[in-house]
Amino acid sequence: MMKFSVLMSVYIREKPEYLEIALASIVEQTCPPDEIVLVKDGPLTSQLEDTINEFAQKNPGLLNLINLTENKGLGHALKVGLEHCSHELVARMDTDDMSRPQRFQKQIEFMIAHTEVDVLGTNIEEFHNIPGDLNRFKISPEHHDEIVNAIYLRNPFNHPSIMMRKTAVLKAGSYREDLLLFEDYALFLTLWKKGARFYNIQDTLLDFRVGDGVETIKRRSGLHYLKKENAFLAYARSINAFNALQVFKYKLFKFPIRLLSPKMVLYIYNTFFRK
Repeated sequence: MMKFSVLMSVYIREKPEYLEIALASIVEQTCPPDEIVLVKDGPLTSQLEDTINEFAQKNPGLLNLINLTENKGLGHALKVGLEHCSHELVARMDTDDMSRPQRFQKQIEFMIAHTEVDVLGTNIEEFHNIPGDLNRFKISPEHHDEIVNAIYLRNPFNHPSIMMRKTAVLKAGSYREDLLLFEDYALFLTLWKKGARFYNIQDTLLDFRVGDGVETIKRRSGLHYLKKENAFLAYARSINAFNALQVFKYKLFKFPIRLLSPKMVLYIYNTFFRK
């Protein structure tokens, strides 16, 4: 089986018990990784440090720790972390989610069989406290053309579920540091414009922690979010990923939602964008 890395980033506000569960889901895979590149995005709590040290002791040689002196955001952390990944195939993972046992095996086998694919995602199931407690799934378009058709209005990948080819991502310029909350969406646009090929396995291979959903919506709504979204759209125009009409349609569809109450937004997402 082809060697691969897992790329993660952790920062001070994350919960050590969630990190412990996330790391356990990685080593309990039917096809575990050859390394986990864990970027410490600025100083951490002593509890997070203890969790990391305990895991490193139990799994000698698996963790490649990257220490950043200050928190600069996910885009910067992932860009630095990717450069430290030892292998061509790199799987993303967030520090509060859970990969299902066959996730990496299925992705590795697919990437070996389909050398033309540069980014491979999966479907995910959202949960509050325990996987399955919401019975709510986020389904992504499967084939490359379907993914590109969807990319004009939404991020067509569940970012924590992807496996990518390091060479293709670095060639496209890697993650951008200046597009907070849109670093993954911007990367997929750039990869597409550079000729990358996409696919989403139609299996649910990751459990995605959303909590009650309200806090997540708060981070992704309001005027502060609209400002970041405008910067993303300006970038999309600058690389000719979106034309003026597509930007207009995006704003017409998305911007009014950003100004609704978090509970109303959550209802819309759960009713119309989840299964």
